[in-house]
Parts: sequence; C-alpha cells; structure tokens
Amino acid sequence: MCSVFLVFGTISVANAHLPPGELFFAAQFPDNLVPTIDGEHSDWDILPESPYSIFNDRLFDPAQFQQAARGEIDISDANIRHRFGWNENSNMIYLASQIYDNIHNIDRSFGDCHCLDDNWEIEINPDHSASEEQNLEGNPVNNISYKWVVPPLDGVYQSIEPIGDLAWLSDDTEFVDMSWSFTGEQFGESTYFYEIRLIPIDALPREGATPDNSSIHDLEEEEIIHMSVTMGDIDVEQANHAYNGFWSLSPESCCKGVNDFVMAPVEPALEELSAATAVEETSWGHIKAGFDR
Repeated sequence: MCSVFLVFGTISVANAHLPPGELFFAAQFPDNLVPTIDGEHSDWDILPESPYSIFNDRLFDPAQFQQAARGEIDISDANIRHRFGWNENSNMIYLASQIYDNIHNIDRSFGDCHCLDDNWEIEINPDHSASEEQNLEGNPVNNISYKWVVPPLDGVYQSIEPIGDLAWLSDDTEFVDMSWSFTGEQFGESTYFYEIRLIPIDALPREGATPDNSSIHDLEEEEIIHMSVTMGDIDVEQANHAYNGFWSLSPESCCKGVNDFVMAPVEPALEELSAATAVEETSWGHIKAGFDR
C-alpha cells in the first residue's frame, strides 16, 4: 500500500478536479489476474477494499435532480459499490459495479431514451481535461459516455454519446466488453452486477470515426485520467422523467468524466499472488502434459 499513499501525497493537490482535492484509484491487475468479464465479481475480491472500493458515502445526487447531500442514500432504496482497475499490457480499464435496488425498472418503449429506465453510465476522459473543455463544438470528442440499460429491450441495451453507436465501440469487440447478472427479482428487489473492460480513447472524430483515425490513449502507471460512473434510479412508471436518485461520482452532472483516477502501481500482495498463480499454472501444465503422453 505504500506506493498508493505516495502517489496520493505527491499529486493530489496539483491535479485533482472534481471534487476538489480528492483522488480515486484504479487498481493495476497483473496480466494473469485480470477480471473475466462475465458479470460475476469474485475475481475482484483479490483487491484490498481501501482504496479501491467506492461506496455510497462518496456519491452525489447532482443538483439538476434530487439535490440530496453527498452520501444521503437510503440503502433500502439503493446500495452501491464500484471498483475500478486497469492493466498496462492490454491497455484496458476495468469497472465492476454492484447495485442493490428495491425496484429494477425497465418500462420504456422501443426507441425511447435509455434515461427512462434504471441505467449504468461510465464517462471516460483520458486526456484529463476540465469539464468545460470536454466535447467542444467543432472539436473531436474527448469524453465518451458508455450507457447501459439491462435487460435488453428488443436486443437494445447500450448507447454511446455524443457520437451515436459505432460498431467497433459496441459490446463484445476489441474496444468494449460488458457483461451483467443479477440476483433476486429481475424487475423488483434485486442486486445487479455490472462489469466492463474498455480501451480508453483520447479523441475521435464526430463523423466517420474508426480505430485508425482515432487517438487511442496509452495508459501509464501513476498517471491521472478523468472517469466517472453513475446509476440512474427510477422507481415509477415514466411520465415526467422522474429520478428517484441519480447517484454519481460526479458532483456536477451526468455525461462528463470529472473524477481524478490514479492508475495505481501493482499492490505487493497482487504481485505475490500473480507469481504464485503463475507457478501453479506451470505446475498443472507439466502434470497435464504427462497425462497427454
């Protein structure tokens, strides 16, 4: 843990944006310990809870909605945990969200805005620009919003803003992979488990974007990028876009990454586990090879 606290002490004041003076941390996964994107979170439990788990006390209900104070979640209505990670060799960001909700609401009509249902939104701004410098008119997109509503409605469950859906940025591609599961009653009291991995993008054109004409961000240890995550909670049938809560890491609003996330060094305990796991895999490989002869 020493390396994480060293990072916090040396860069928090200089680089933090919103909330001012606060840092969050993405855990660095060794190559052989990266999470499997399957909507099952047990492979995240190798991370220490602090500083990698984000709970209700750090979430806002931004001012354009409920105007609740930070952390004022009624846990009988919603109870949230987020964990972020990254891997240097794959150049991927990982996120797992566990969300208890007393009512999981999906009642929009096909083609309607995903904002009419309970949703999960991830904002990525790798170039660490201030919110007023993100997605400026006439400039390339430098903040991408990945939005998900499950279960799918007629096969539709994702949207990408502000550039519309792109096949190469859709689920189950090189750049994005998302999965989910739930326990409890699917459309009632339940806990949903969301999981995603994605390759961060610094800039892409607003029209005709491809991997070749977009700028892919190269993640580096101890750098800071902007990320945010939000859970939109709607408990009643839609008539007036009435959120019961819009619980976000951002104190500002939806649709912009504003939280400072440090790409943390590998925890010593994870280095040890990675080495032990590699030995076990090698040993099993030798044993199996003996049976294959």
